[in-house]
Amino acid sequence: KQQDEWFFLELRASESGLLSDEYLAKTKKILTPEQFAQEYECDFAAALPGAFFGREMVAAEREGRITGVQVDAHLPVFTAWDIGYRDDTAIWFYQVIRDEIHVIDFHASSGQTIKFYADLILERAKVGKYQYACHWLPHDAKAKTLASGGKSIIEQLAEHLGLSNLAIVPNLDVQDGIQAARLALQRTWFDEERCADGLEALRQYQREWDDDKKTFRERPRHDWTSHPADAFRMLAVAWRAEEPKVVTPPVVIDGLRVGQTNVTMNDLWEEHDRQHSRTARI
Repeated sequence: KQQDEWFFLELRASESGLLSDEYLAKTKKILTPEQFAQEYECDFAAALPGAFFGREMVAAEREGRITGVQVDAHLPVFTAWDIGYRDDTAIWFYQVIRDEIHVIDFHASSGQTIKFYADLILERAKVGKYQYACHWLPHDAKAKTLASGGKSIIEQLAEHLGLSNLAIVPNLDVQDGIQAARLALQRTWFDEERCADGLEALRQYQREWDDDKKTFRERPRHDWTSHPADAFRMLAVAWRAEEPKVVTPPVVIDGLRVGQTNVTMNDLWEEHDRQHSRTARI
């Protein structure tokens, strides 16, 4: 789909008209909803066993929210991190336009230093003309380690990025964070090219499998998808809708005048109650 030398054609049974409604109705009685989505609707993420965000990612694809997302140079850019000490560190770059989340970039790598990630942030600012507002870090970024000379992650990043635009995401339970991510995904737009690896991680983020009970556990499986998904949880908890600023002019009571007036006796009583006790005389 992403390579020009290949031909791509997607024919969903619900849209192509190649199969009758009667045939599809009978097939739905035989297959699970996930199996039907895979075999007849080309929704492969929805059929991934134990996937946390399968339905949300399919909806984003169908609604055209995985596409080319342009950076708005007039709006600030936020980042949401998950920091891996022995494996990947993942970073999502996003902007908020009213109640929409526009994810414009993604990065994940392992075995790198704090300075590497700080330099990457600053380089993206130059190349992409990002104007950063806040870098959201996970709760454990405050922990100090002996290997870093007794400094926390946030302290190390502050040496390169400054402390004023670094913040810690509230520490939520993993399941609450996953639910927040599901809700956030319903209003998120992704740049398909720059976020390709992160998108694949969100599609494949799964529960652990319990061999004894032959069922999925509630907790996530730890693999290459974990850090991108955890970083998106940070985004989902941290983001705020852009509220339009409404300025309400103060109401000034100017008293009664001879002739036409808009002031009522009720207005006078309200003004009087603010300035005097109820037992005072007019």
